[in-house]
Amino acid sequence: MNTDSVVIEEDSEEDEAQEEENEAEEVVVRPRRKLTSPVWKEFKKVKVKNMMKAKCNWCSKKLGGETRNGTKHLLDHLKICPYCKRPADTKKQTSLRYSSNVQGGKVAVENYTFNQDVARKALGSMILVHDYPLSIVDHIGFRKFVSALQPLFKIVRRNTIRSDILDSYKIEKKRAINYMEKNKSRVAITIDMWTSEHQKRGYMAITAHFVDESWKLQSYIMRFIYVPAPHTARVIAEILHDALVEWYLEDKVSTLTVDNATTNDACIPILENLIGPSKLMLGGKLLHMRCCAHILNLIVKDVLDVLEESIEKIRDSVAFWTSTPKRIENFQEVAKMLKVDQSKKLSLDVKTRWNSTYFMLSVALCYKSVFNRLRQREKTFTCAPSDDDWKFCGEVCDRLKLFADITEIFSGTQYVTANIYFPKICEIKMNIRKWSKCGNEIIEAMSDAMSAKFDKYWSDIQG
Repeated sequence: MNTDSVVIEEDSEEDEAQEEENEAEEVVVRPRRKLTSPVWKEFKKVKVKNMMKAKCNWCSKKLGGETRNGTKHLLDHLKICPYCKRPADTKKQTSLRYSSNVQGGKVAVENYTFNQDVARKALGSMILVHDYPLSIVDHIGFRKFVSALQPLFKIVRRNTIRSDILDSYKIEKKRAINYMEKNKSRVAITIDMWTSEHQKRGYMAITAHFVDESWKLQSYIMRFIYVPAPHTARVIAEILHDALVEWYLEDKVSTLTVDNATTNDACIPILENLIGPSKLMLGGKLLHMRCCAHILNLIVKDVLDVLEESIEKIRDSVAFWTSTPKRIENFQEVAKMLKVDQSKKLSLDVKTRWNSTYFMLSVALCYKSVFNRLRQREKTFTCAPSDDDWKFCGEVCDRLKLFADITEIFSGTQYVTANIYFPKICEIKMNIRKWSKCGNEIIEAMSDAMSAKFDKYWSDIQG
């Protein structure tokens, strides 16, 4: 309960009568345990009509005095109480500490005054940065550690630290919005839809990217918001538009990057109408930007459908030697005997994630000699790849590596990727053309599938 202002009304006969009646019913309460907060030096607990109140010693105003009310509203009242003559700042214990700035091998000692509010803010920041659960403040071990580290720190409960974190979020959000309002450059927006597996609820993340006045790339997560079903183009466009208006970016949008879902394609013209073509570059012709990493993912997934039968023996071999702890031990023993580097571990791929297939094949190639030795020793190992299978696996890995490297470059967050985009796309197109004439029927079929998907999204680049 926060008291934002004190309203002083003119005295009347009715008010005086009511005040006398309240004072007659007022009973001073002696708490069962010692009240630790220093604020109780300025208040006393009284019971009025069976309700616990905190009565100001200076102005006699009565505020909520139940335990669940806390003491923050009492401190706020003392700041604005017209009769309060207490010092603005209470005395705090001063101690010595080693300075964090150590120069020339010398350690500096400086005065240090403990501040409960600063410590609470640092605790909330720690929980956010390291993704700790809020319940960490209730853990017995953590509370003992904090008490040993700083006995003056009064550790709070999870609901309190949750409120602190939300308050910090509101402050930082307001600061970010004010900064974006003053920003004069165009801003690129990316959105990504995500469905929670355990909640089965859809969420949307909206991120703003821009180059600041120091020519440094900045990225701000504007919103991470629940999107009610159905996730139609109209719903997505309106939520995005509301976020742009809130952050003063309606007039500053340069591009909107989305993945290649049909709903996102339909969302673009709706958003153009909501913003207005006059506020967009070239009337909105440059607004829709397809996610390069997502397109590369679609291209490679189509390729893996063509290669499914050709890499099946490699997948079966990896599955065979990772199926039980005993087989894993046997595999590691043979690898050690053959002096094969075991820094990379065998792992079965997830068929819906092409990069996991690439990783599986590239690691399996490192253990080629181990698989060949185990084929001679283990009779039940009947799915061992042939020399042709290994050769084909090497050719596939060489081609998938190109996509893996470029996807990693496109996914960079610490540098601008706009200047890298066109040369890398051209590199992919030139390699696809070269692979179509390599003489291997399967690789040529793979390149045809790649080319078809490439032209579907990027044919205009080739002119």
